[in-house]
Amino acid sequence: MTSGGTAEVFGRDSELAQLRGLVGEVVAGRGNVLWLEGEPGIGKTALLRALLAEAERLGCAVHHAAADQLSQRFPLRVLLDCLAVHPKSDDPEVLGIHERLRLASDDPVPAIAEQLISLVEKLCAAGSLVLAVDDVQWADESSLLVWHRLSRLAEHLPLLLVAAIRPSGSRTELGVVRGEDRASVRISVPPLDEAATADLAAHLTGAAEVGPALLETLGRAAGNPRYVREMVLALARENHLDADGARAELTPEITDGALPRSLAEAIAARLGFVGSDTIGLLRMAALLGPTFSVTDLRTVSERPVVALVGCVEEALTAGLLVESGSRLTFQHGLIRQALHETTPTALRLALHHQAARALASSGAPVERTGEQLLASISVDDAEIDDWGLDWLVDNSRMLAHRAPDCAEALLGGAIPLLSTHDLRREPLRTARVLAMVQLGRPEQARELSERALADTHDPSCAAELSWYLAWSLAVLGLDDLATEVVEKALRTPGFDRPWLARMHAVLGQVMLSRGHFEAADAAVERALAEARPARDGFALGLALHVRGAALARRCDLAEAVICYEQAGAALGDAPENTDLRLTVLGNRMMLLFGLGQAAEAEGALHEMLAIAERSATPARLAAVRLSAANHYYTIGRWEDATAELDAATELADRLDGAGRRWLHGLSALLAGHRDDRSTLLRSLQAAGCEENPATRSASEFLLLAGAMRAEAESDPRRAVRLLAEALTEGKRFGTRYLWLPSLVRLAIETGETEIAGRATDACAEDAAVGAVPNIVAASQHCRGLLERDPTALRAAIELYSKTSQPPRYARALEDMAVVLAERGESAQARTAYGRAVKIYQKLGATWDLRRADARMRPHGVRHARGRRHRATNGWESLTPTERQIAHLVADGLPNPDIAAALFSSRRTVEVHVSHILAKLGVRSRVEIAVEATRHGGEEMRSGSRSA
Repeated sequence: MTSGGTAEVFGRDSELAQLRGLVGEVVAGRGNVLWLEGEPGIGKTALLRALLAEAERLGCAVHHAAADQLSQRFPLRVLLDCLAVHPKSDDPEVLGIHERLRLASDDPVPAIAEQLISLVEKLCAAGSLVLAVDDVQWADESSLLVWHRLSRLAEHLPLLLVAAIRPSGSRTELGVVRGEDRASVRISVPPLDEAATADLAAHLTGAAEVGPALLETLGRAAGNPRYVREMVLALARENHLDADGARAELTPEITDGALPRSLAEAIAARLGFVGSDTIGLLRMAALLGPTFSVTDLRTVSERPVVALVGCVEEALTAGLLVESGSRLTFQHGLIRQALHETTPTALRLALHHQAARALASSGAPVERTGEQLLASISVDDAEIDDWGLDWLVDNSRMLAHRAPDCAEALLGGAIPLLSTHDLRREPLRTARVLAMVQLGRPEQARELSERALADTHDPSCAAELSWYLAWSLAVLGLDDLATEVVEKALRTPGFDRPWLARMHAVLGQVMLSRGHFEAADAAVERALAEARPARDGFALGLALHVRGAALARRCDLAEAVICYEQAGAALGDAPENTDLRLTVLGNRMMLLFGLGQAAEAEGALHEMLAIAERSATPARLAAVRLSAANHYYTIGRWEDATAELDAATELADRLDGAGRRWLHGLSALLAGHRDDRSTLLRSLQAAGCEENPATRSASEFLLLAGAMRAEAESDPRRAVRLLAEALTEGKRFGTRYLWLPSLVRLAIETGETEIAGRATDACAEDAAVGAVPNIVAASQHCRGLLERDPTALRAAIELYSKTSQPPRYARALEDMAVVLAERGESAQARTAYGRAVKIYQKLGATWDLRRADARMRPHGVRHARGRRHRATNGWESLTPTERQIAHLVADGLPNPDIAAALFSSRRTVEVHVSHILAKLGVRSRVEIAVEATRHGGEEMRSGSRSA
């Protein structure tokens, strides 16, 4: 192993170069002011030491000090320490300052401040001078004011002022000093990126590269080089690393995410700079997870809010906690984990149990109580006491809806503890099957429900279990078995009416999936007849949902939309109806968009996002985010689509196979349009594209992305082959109109007109079924391409325009430009081409621009445009959406209000804000506001000049 050495400044070459440049300038007689910003452990202090060493090497006089929390109590303390004002100084002027300070009977600050400024001027007269203060966020107010005056002198003296500061410092006077200093240089020291983290780990282990498991584990250090170093050293010290010079990787036994004990203890020991009361409170907070509310903290600590104020403020000031809206978050996950894991096991389990009971008594959401109850159970002794079992009986159904993972884990441990005669066993077994249904695990739901039905004596539980069994069989495609279960249940005497209604509804669903429309209609009518008098909102909503699906299958889209509206109203806001309500809203949104009602579809989407963010399971939330990304991609809001995909990626492990193909396919397609080849290939690889996506569901975007890749690699015949295989599979994609125009275009370009004809006929068949505008537009698009008919293409263009689909609108314009150019109608071709180019430029569709250029070039049609190099950082790198959000941040709006103003989701706004922070190189919303205000003024002045 290599010692730390340069580890703290690893990956900081650009920052080091800037620092050397500033030292070189002061040596040459040009002064400056530097604000060096970074969180603890990021390398800020190490960079400061490197700067001071370089200054001494070049002959500068160097004075430095470090402020601490006591500094604020003593006027001018920081500058007195920095300039070494003490009784043992050899400088008579310094001794005079100290003596005057010691003997002063009145306020000496103004006079001493003047003398300190004079001392600095004297030192500068003798040569170049560097004054540095670390952790200046702790500096006293008087020192800050003198520092501000010295910053004005730096413009005319060989003086370099260096202030190292944490971004979390929020004192008003500090902001004023920093904000008014127009001549200052600011260097924000960001966390290491993944590549730099890998390089640092390789440097520390002496290996050429690090393995994926080790790199994933080091990702928990969030780019903090100090923690990366300590994690690597601790893993090596405890023999958890295999390093052979070529690669360093974790040993197989490190799989549970636990920290090495020595690392957890080392991190916890670093927190001694805050009081013991604060540490104790932080240990309680660590029980609650990375993010928590003050209300929960008050409840589990059993202390009034007023008693928490001092500790919370100290933790915020120290940068251990940060505010996240109305909640608090650990600034660094490793700190929370270290506090949690260094709490003795017996004490930690007891504290979790105490927290569960306290939260339950306070009326906290069931998922919060459930999390604490689950955490109170030892892996070696999975014992749940009577209080826990009774709480589960009362709350397991709601827990299964709100936190099915937690419910399944608790119920799986609780049920074996109960005898067959315990009355609590039946409801807990039923609730566990519900949790499996909520988790989307039909195989386990089927197994558990069949086993429970075999020996249940509770008619109510039997009815509910029959419903879950029918659901799981239907989802698994076992329609005959599902029908048998439903018919048996319907013949059972005394079957509760609500469950009877649901059984009829699920029978209608099965009949519909088999194409038996009349039988489905009859089952729905019986479901409605049972649900209305029972006032069962779920049964009524499910029956109306099945009716809406049947109408949609018959292509009566307008009536289907009405039916879905009625279903949503019947379901209401009941938490247990959330999943079905989101399904209904999703179907309604797609139908509205298909009917060309884009604004209404957007409204349904916003309602879906609001519900999902508030109360959906992670799996359902991920699916809703994919629906949002799909919609935003279609209407040309690609930045919003990317934000939703980023948010969905965080939940990718909760998606099923179809969901993951959808996620990776859309990510690949967006990357392809943007000519981002590395992301395109990475996304296709993540989706497992070696298998033929034509044989699987949710693969339309993978098909298009794969065809785009083939075309970009100058192999259009491979693109045709891929899409043609999907056409001949016999398995109709409900949305194959998305890729049929591309197949027609590519087939014509490669001379495979027979395939182009079959694709055009297939699209025409789909369009004839229900005259859906989107499919009709695609059909006209295909026909116009096949027959080289501008009239058909104009019809497609008009429909794409009316249905708010800029990407498809631009592609149809591009195709029409080619057809017109082939016919010798150059002027009209140029006009159509120019319109397509403007849309592509606005979308950022770099690949589409290149393709269009290549297609038009043989016809002598070119579109004059300058080469545009988009900035990668700074204000100019922000997209229009990001700039709009930055200005709303400057107006003081929180993320939920920004989401409402932009008709977006809260998480989408959060992702945009994180992108803004990264591009601007800032660390807080306040700094975003400063940049937005400054550039807002510049943009207004620029607009005035243009006017």
